Amino acid sequence: MGVFANALDKLAAVSVSGVTSYALASTPDALGRAQLPALVIVPELSGEAPGLAPHSFNAGDGQLTAQVAHVLLLTPVAGGLGARSAFPALADAIDAYVEALSADATLDGALPVPLRFHLRAGVVRYGGIDYHGAVFTHTWTLFLA
Repeated sequence: MGVFANALDKLAAVSVSGVTSYALASTPDALGRAQLPALVIVPELSGEAPGLAPHSFNAGDGQLTAQVAHVLLLTPVAGGLGARSAFPALADAIDAYVEALSADATLDGALPVPLRFHLRAGVVRYGGIDYHGAVFTHTWTLFLA
């Protein structure tokens, strides 16, 4: 397994209290209420860089910088009580996520440099459904052999 694939597997294995994490290959196309809250890797939400593609590559020094979106889906927007009622639970889930990553910022050694991430909380569309959630856009630096 390559360094990038290994890091993706380690990201999916991050344990966040009360949240189900899905690996990239096993993420369902749609999530039912019983599967929520959930963390999924969603390439198309990773920002300016094209999904899971390299952000930059320096062949001379074997360094790869990549952006990866890890998305927290809390509850569907439709039928809920609104953002104000969802936000306290979302804030708690975000705190649990940040705590889990703080405890292992190198994803069990998969990253030679601790990860960095940006947070965008609000409405997140996944599988044709709008959810109250958050997008954690990770920036990874990987060294290639």
